[in-house]
Order: sequence, then C-alpha cells, then structure tokens
Amino acid sequence: MDMHTYHIQSYCIIRERSIHMDGVTVLKTEALTTLNDFLKSAYRQLGIDYPKFYKMDALCKAVFIAVELMARKAGPIKPDTALIFSNYSSSHLSDEKHAMDLFSADNPMASPATFVYTLPNIAMGEISIRHKLHSENVFFIFDSYLPEFLVPYNDSVLDNQKTENIISGWAEVGEQGCDLFLYLIGKSGKTPHTVAYLKTLYHNEHE
Repeated sequence: MDMHTYHIQSYCIIRERSIHMDGVTVLKTEALTTLNDFLKSAYRQLGIDYPKFYKMDALCKAVFIAVELMARKAGPIKPDTALIFSNYSSSHLSDEKHAMDLFSADNPMASPATFVYTLPNIAMGEISIRHKLHSENVFFIFDSYLPEFLVPYNDSVLDNQKTENIISGWAEVGEQGCDLFLYLIGKSGKTPHTVAYLKTLYHNEHE
C-alpha cells in the first residue's frame, strides 16, 4: 500500500459570531446576536436555497454553512468524501431541549422535530443529503480538539484508497457558543495536513 502526504485544501472556522474562510473573515456580527440569528444571517447572505436549513439545530446549521463555503472555494464535494468529525458536547443542546419537552409540567410531550437531532452524526447526515455523499462517516467525542488523534486516523483512511478526500475537524456547538474548525483534506495543495500545522491554524484564530 502506497503512503502519501496529504494536504488541507480549504478550511473554515466559525467562532462565536464570526466566520473565517482560509484565514479571511467572510462574516462578523455583534457579540449580542444570538447564535441562531447569526447562523440564519450567514445562510441568507450566502444565498443558499435549502429550506430545510431552518429546521436544523444549531450544530447542523454551523456544519452546513462551513461545508457549503468549502464547496464553493474548493469545488463540488466528491460523492466518496469521508466525514470525520469531533466535538465535546455531542448533541447536548437538542438533548436538553428534548428532555425539557418530555418533563414539562404544563404539557409534557416529545417533539419529533427536536428528537431527530439528538445524535451529533445527524449533522453529517444533513451534509450527505445536501452534497449527495455516499461515504464513510464517524463522529468522535473528545474533551477538546485532538489533532493528535485525527491526523493519523484521517491519513489511514486516505491510505486505504477508498476515498481521495475527507472533511474533518472540530464542531463544538454548545451552551458556551460555537467553536467550529472543519477542513477538506486531499492529496493536492500546499498546506500540510500535520498535527503542528492544524494546531497553529486552530489556535491562531483564538487570539
């Protein structure tokens, strides 16, 4: 089996109320804007026609926007592109809302619209539907962004030659806000897919 060097072809960071695409700020709003309003504003400004977006939870909306931007920058997402995501709080926001609906003192009931998003991998399902993907996907839960695990994992998937591209990274959307860092990996490009470089990209945007 041939071993290759892989590269980051495009990346998107959504942190609090700003979106950065390949290091360039594409949208920023006031800190007081709610996360949901911010994501809907981004959707409208991108001119996307996908009405189901409004039914998604915040995790799905953030992931949807990031992948949409990468597709516009790097070209259409290939059908065999693998999705390898991670976060800390899983689908906590939807889980909590679902629990509150179930145990409401006034009108306890389960909402199918909320329940459908009580798994974090639903975000990958939404992306697969949007971009017509038929590929491997997995959603890991870590205490923090962990490129030390993701880089060798991603490289091994690409080395198996079942796909030429992966969208991977960190998609934390919880009570503390949004901290998303997703990137498209492939054989071509100038940005190395390494632990050190990913740490630099991720932490520089925190400063």
